[in-house]
Amino acid sequence: MVKQKIIYRWGPVIVWAGVIFGFSSLPTLPKVGFDIWDFIVKKSAHLGEYAIFFYLLRRAGLSVKQAFMVGIAYAISDELHQLLVPGRTSKLTDVGIDTLGMGIAYGYGLRKS
Repeated sequence: MVKQKIIYRWGPVIVWAGVIFGFSSLPTLPKVGFDIWDFIVKKSAHLGEYAIFFYLLRRAGLSVKQAFMVGIAYAISDELHQLLVPGRTSKLTDVGIDTLGMGIAYGYGLRKS
């Protein structure tokens, strides 16, 4: 019973972290239209994926502070991972955008399960 509860709470977090890692492992991402649209779509993806990550961390039982700390740590590790992927770059501003995504999730009430 306890094992099932842990899997129920943390399974989605682990799966979503894997999705983020998977996208970061792609050497290049497809270009979406003009440069400005490409930028908007890709940065919106950062916002969305980390908003979902924050929600899942909260759903797993972490406090707001813990969820932000884990999310930021994962965002930093994700950018460091991208340094090792040919064709990808690492940007500290992306960590800021990821954190903003978590803040938006918090602001829109995705603080509790």
